[in-house]
Parts: sequence; C-alpha cells; structure tokens
Amino acid sequence: MSGAKNVIDMRPSKGFSSSQGNEHLRRLDDCERAQKARWNYDPSREHLNFEVGKGGVVTEVNKFKTINQRIQKNLDSRGIVNPNKKYIDQGLDPKYRTVANFILGGNREVMRNLAFGNQEVDWEHGADNSDLKRMPEIEAWAKDAYAFMCKKFGEQNIAAFVVHLDEANPHVHCTVLPLTEKNRFSFKKIFTKGVNTREALVEYMESLHTEYAEEVGLKYGMERGDSIKETGAVHRTTEEYRRKLWKDAQEKEEEVRENAKTIEQQNSTITNQRGIISSLSREIKHSAARLKALATMIKNLETHKADLEQEIKKLNRDLAAGKISKEEADRKLSQINADIKKTEEKILDKTEKLKIAESKLHDAEQRKAELEAKAHEAEQKTALAVEKTAKAEGKYQEIKSKYKEIAPAVNAQTVHEMETLGYHLSALDMRNRLSKFDALKDTLSYEQRDFLDTTVGRIFDGSVIENMAESAAEICSIASQLYLGYLDAATRIAQSSGGGGGPGTGWGKRDDEDDLDFRRRCFGMAMKMMKPVKQNRVIRGRRR
Repeated sequence: MSGAKNVIDMRPSKGFSSSQGNEHLRRLDDCERAQKARWNYDPSREHLNFEVGKGGVVTEVNKFKTINQRIQKNLDSRGIVNPNKKYIDQGLDPKYRTVANFILGGNREVMRNLAFGNQEVDWEHGADNSDLKRMPEIEAWAKDAYAFMCKKFGEQNIAAFVVHLDEANPHVHCTVLPLTEKNRFSFKKIFTKGVNTREALVEYMESLHTEYAEEVGLKYGMERGDSIKETGAVHRTTEEYRRKLWKDAQEKEEEVRENAKTIEQQNSTITNQRGIISSLSREIKHSAARLKALATMIKNLETHKADLEQEIKKLNRDLAAGKISKEEADRKLSQINADIKKTEEKILDKTEKLKIAESKLHDAEQRKAELEAKAHEAEQKTALAVEKTAKAEGKYQEIKSKYKEIAPAVNAQTVHEMETLGYHLSALDMRNRLSKFDALKDTLSYEQRDFLDTTVGRIFDGSVIENMAESAAEICSIASQLYLGYLDAATRIAQSSGGGGGPGTGWGKRDDEDDLDFRRRCFGMAMKMMKPVKQNRVIRGRRR
C-alpha cells in the first residue's frame, strides 16, 4: 500500500507492574474483560493472540507465568541482581530504568490484512469473531520483528514478545531488559550512548525506526517516511480540511491532557494507598508478634496453674500420710490458693488482651486486602490511561504534522481574504455614514451647516475606513488569527500595536454561523482589540 508506514515506539520504566503484565498476557477476570471490551478490545479474538519465544518459535500465550516471573527467572539464571530491589525492599520508589517497553506495529490496513487475510471481520463492539483464523503472514511478520529485536538487544534480553490480534490494530508488546554485554543494567548505555538526555533518546529512536523500516517494514509494504500525506483531503476545500484538522487536534490535545490528569491522580492514589498498605503491613506484623507473645504467656500461666494444683494434691497426700501437720498444711494451702487466684486473674487479663489483639489483626488484614484491591484497580486504570495517552499523543502528532503542511498556504489565503473583506466593509461603512451625513445637513440652517463642516471629522471617528487607513495590516492580521483559531497570537499582535487585549473567553465560530458572518465578526473583534485601553483619570481626588 502506497504511503503505509510501520511503527516502533518505546517507553522506559523502572519496573513492570503486575497490572501491565496481566494486560499483555490477557490475565483478566470477567469484569476486566468487560471493561476493556467497551474500549478497544474484542474478547472473541483473544484466542488469536500469540507469543514468539526462543529461536523465533511461535506459541500460544502462556498465561501461567507472569512477565515479572519471566524477568526474575531470566535474571536469576544469569546471576543478575535487579538494582531496584534494595529500594523496593525498603519500601522506597525504584531508582533505575530496568525495562524498555516496545510497541511494534504499522499501518492498520496492512496489519489487519496480515492478521486476517480475506476473512470478514466485524469491527463493531460486542461482535462475535470467534470463528476467525490466524493467518501465517502475521506470524512471519512477528518472527521477522522478533529477529530484529534480538539482533539489536540480544535474544537473552527479550523477556516477553506478545502479539495482540484482539485490538483495533494488530501489534506487538516487546519487553526488553536494558543489559550490557557484561550483564549490567544500563539504560543510558544501551539507548543514549551514555548521554542521559531526551534529545539523545529521540535521536536513537529515530535511527532505530529507520533500521526497523528497512529490515522489516519494507518487506511487508510499510515504509519509514517522515511526512504524513493528507488522506481524504480531495473531497473538501483546503480551508474545510484545515478546520477539521484544527478541531481534531484540539480534541486530541484535550484527550491527552485529561488522560495525563487521570494518570497523575491515579498515581497519587496508588502512592497513598501503597503507603497505607506498607503501614498496615507493619501493623499486622507487630500484631501477629503480640498475639504470639500473649498466647505464650497464657500457656505459661496455665502451666503454672496446673503445677500449683499438683502441689495441692501432693500437700493433701502428705497430710494424710502424717508427713506434715495440719497447721503447716493449711498455711501452705492458703499460699497456693492465693497464687492460683492471682494466676487465674493474669490468665483472664491476657485472654482479654488476646481477643483485642486478634480483633485488631483481623481489622488490619481486612483493611489491607481492601486497599490492595483498590490499588490494583487504580494500577489497571493507570495502565489503561497510559495506553490511551500514547495513542492520543500519536494521533495528535499526526494531525499536527498534517496541519503544518497546509498552514502556510491557508494563512496567506486567509489574510488576503480578510483584507478584501476589510476594504469592502470600509466602502459600505463610508457609504452609510455619508448618507447619514447628507440627511443631517438637509435639516440644518446655513450657519449650522458651516459649523458641521468644520467638525465633520467627528462623524467618522472610529469608522471602518478610518481604522483601515491607520491600521489595515494589524487589523487584517488579528482578524486572520482569530479566524484561524490562534487567539494567543491575535492578542499579542493587538497588544504590541497599542491595542487593549484579547477576544475574551469562549471565542470561536458558532454552530449556526456561516463562514462570511464569522469573518465579519472576526474583523469587528479585531477593530475592537486594536482600540487602546481607556485609562481612568484622577481629577480633584475622584476617579472619572
């Protein structure tokens, strides 16, 4: 397909969350499946997903071994210690980037054709596609992509390579461990050549994208390509197309902002909940230790009581055998009974404390379980928001690229049209004002007409023709920026030219407003913005 492009993207992280791993492997309960199905997931196609493992072997998705377990097994077999472990064990946030999460894919039409061939797929939400078969072409593409990633990062460093065919666009989630030849974690050395800057990472990814396109993408009809062509623009005017792009860009930008806000909120929730969970874990540990101590004390006290009861029996035997006098036996018996009573009181006290400790332990364990469930839910929401953000950001950048391609021509055209409109409005305004002037003069005496002629300039004060004569370039430029949606730029032009400021909130084209009326309104607002701000004068201590 002409213009079809491949995709390779990467997100570094300081670990791999269980929710993210469950997402990749589709380790989802029924509730989670239902939630995903509402967005971009078709449960009836889940059986088509697969993995590529050692030696490029295609297998079904192994849901029994989590990705974190795979990572840990990989590291253990090589004698490598995760540098974040010491921080995690102390309840601290991880410090080092130990995982590179890659997404590999390409043009939707091409990828769907590779995955499903000529089979009819129902793309509606809730559709039943359980009869679909996985095409060998998608497996061939995946194995080529796997070989490329092994070549770049080493097969031993590929922790997981999962292919999703149950979403709108087939793609791969590849989990890479950034390990050097000396088996040491170093994201900086692997991806930025030792330079820890965003620019260095961008440069590396651009180079990687090019290599991937040349070695994998072109084989399947997908190119690297920097420019994005206008699809569908032939069916609308340039201006209509620009307006659509501008609206789409604003929507995607807002979506990115909202998703980022959601991610921030969810991360804050997760952090708070994890902190409480950590505190509860310590509380549970202390409560368990106290329970054990109380149980031991009660056992010891009961043993002591039993020993005292044995002493009473022995005392009675000695009295019966005449080994001890009744007076001495009574005295010792009194002492033992007092000791037994004191021991029973201690047993009762410790038993009550044990019940309280057991209740506190139960409450703490229950609260911990509830918070862990909420934290897990928040992690899932965060993962979903991250994925949505990545997709929205990609679409936003694509729309921006398209917009930039047509913006210069559109801007020049708009300015020219606004100038034409301005001078047309000037002519109409002049004719209207002259008509009013002539009508007024007809009602006046000779002396009054003479006086009017000397002050005629006031009639044209603030007229369109006057404004156009004085500030035609600025007014047309401001009006054009307003028309195109560049409100900040319009405000800057007005203020730098001595004007009074911006258009106010809620500015834009109304739903029931045609294009010419909107241009006129933009022109009127531009004239208003070019008027200087009125300064209050202080006269005799009063404001006027």
